[in-house]
Amino acid sequence: MTIDELNASIQDGTIDDLIMVCEARQIKALSHIADRVSARRDVRLLLVAGGSSAGKTTTSKRLVTQLAVNGIKSLAISTDDYFVGDKYNPRDENGQLDYEHLKCVDADKLTRDIKELLAGRPVLEHRFDFAKHEPYDTSNMLSLPAGGIIVIEGIHALNPALLPNIDDSLIHRVFVEPKGQPMVFAKTRLAPRMGRLLRRMVRDNRYRKMSPIDTLNMWPKVIAGEEKWIDPFRKYADDEFDSALGYELAVLKPFAEGLLLAAEAKLPDSVEIHILKDVLQLVKTIGPAKVPGDSIIRETIGGSLLEY
Repeated sequence: MTIDELNASIQDGTIDDLIMVCEARQIKALSHIADRVSARRDVRLLLVAGGSSAGKTTTSKRLVTQLAVNGIKSLAISTDDYFVGDKYNPRDENGQLDYEHLKCVDADKLTRDIKELLAGRPVLEHRFDFAKHEPYDTSNMLSLPAGGIIVIEGIHALNPALLPNIDDSLIHRVFVEPKGQPMVFAKTRLAPRMGRLLRRMVRDNRYRKMSPIDTLNMWPKVIAGEEKWIDPFRKYADDEFDSALGYELAVLKPFAEGLLLAAEAKLPDSVEIHILKDVLQLVKTIGPAKVPGDSIIRETIGGSLLEY
């Protein structure tokens, strides 16, 4: 899809149809993945990985639904809930907390819990308090239904070191990336990495009270971490899911324009700011009310029907 086509759809009033097609395309792709997982009778773990703001959480939740359509009950777990916390978190060469490192996740506890669940034994629900930056156990007990599948999402989900000593034949791996960004000029598409940065700026500002400057300053570390901890394991994916929506730039525009203007005042030489500003200036606006409640973009703008 080109930006001109997106704008034409907004202008002529067919944008609702376009939104439905974009969403249906994703549902169809997720259905195909669930079908392949269901066909593999031995699969007990469905691992969902991807970079920052790729849409991993919504993807995993929607895969749970698609598995249910096939009669398979599943249990969703996020590796974020197994963060070790700042006290034990690795630090980089400058002594700063390195939140991209594999050892941010308590792989030993995660593996123990997964093995218990696969053996049919319940475990205490493990969570992470992002305000205090500390892990904790709730009073809820988690159990895996007989014949069920555990869906695990997180940036390290495809790294074999995350779940050592788990039989590989039990695992199906999915890599999430918003690849299908709109065509901007001629045959030039917005890079998936830039699409993720736009999502993250909006999400960080809305839900983590972070300024766009904070997000942009963190972004090089995020990318360096992805190149070290995520990209090398992408080759192990059994499926890839394109989480981009052809209309999302028009939805993100009113959320992001002010953030980019504020950031430009302090970072006038930022290439990322100029690229995103220039692209958004080309796009007409879509109100968030038109976005379906279970859309992947709701993970960024809020108002989702799904629980996060």
